[in-house]
Amino acid sequence: MPVATVNGVNLTYTVKGDGAPLVAMHGFANSIYTWEPVMDALSRRFQAFAYDHRGHGGSSKRQGPFGIETLTEDLLALLNFWGLDRVHLMGHSMGGRTALLFALEHPERVDSLMLVASSAAAPEGEMRGRFEFLRKLALDEGVEAALASEGMQATLPRDYIDGASAEEFQRRFLMNTPEDYAAAVDAILDTPDMRERLGEIHVPTWVCVGEGDAGAMAYGEMFEERIPNCVRTIIPACGHFPMQDAPEAFCAAFDDFVETAIDMDS
Repeated sequence: MPVATVNGVNLTYTVKGDGAPLVAMHGFANSIYTWEPVMDALSRRFQAFAYDHRGHGGSSKRQGPFGIETLTEDLLALLNFWGLDRVHLMGHSMGGRTALLFALEHPERVDSLMLVASSAAAPEGEMRGRFEFLRKLALDEGVEAALASEGMQATLPRDYIDGASAEEFQRRFLMNTPEDYAAAVDAILDTPDMRERLGEIHVPTWVCVGEGDAGAMAYGEMFEERIPNCVRTIIPACGHFPMQDAPEAFCAAFDDFVETAIDMDS
């Protein structure tokens, strides 16, 4: 797998297809593998890039603390490394936070925004407590214990737990070190509050959420209300990973957004 050296770290990436560039960013403690079920669909319409964030997958480990701001700086450096002036951005969960902040800070580099199970601020209440528990568990007992915990298992698609993808997902998940897992939790807990800035997004925006993902459902409604030119897809019988739980429905909604909202000839 190719590697880009940017901002002092090595980031593994993959690229598939031709056409306008689309960059897909995975979520917390995950990897490029997140996009495996839908990569063919993305690459039929775009030149699709996906990469492992620092501290994740095959990218550099133990590089110290980082925040969502750091991840946006990595993204900017990657676009320059790839020679991409403007891109379509897709982000899942933590990757969606990164995509949203990047679109706010670098609007001149973004042609469209696609937020999957994403949010616009740090978690609060019970969700924040869950992340703090997972952070402590990973540091005290290892990432294996964090993966096996009820809090982590509850967010994962069934296929990642005991399906055909379980072995490969777990192999890649266990590439995370306790220190990097904790750093990623800290990045999420320190997410800048972007809720009052959503009106600054003016590119076509697609929000995709699973109906069983309560936190993302609430943010999905907010995104649709506050972001001009935003459409929302709710996928039934689906949780935090719609591209894994329901790839056909995800790809159909993605295709519809591209066909109706994006000028692919511009």
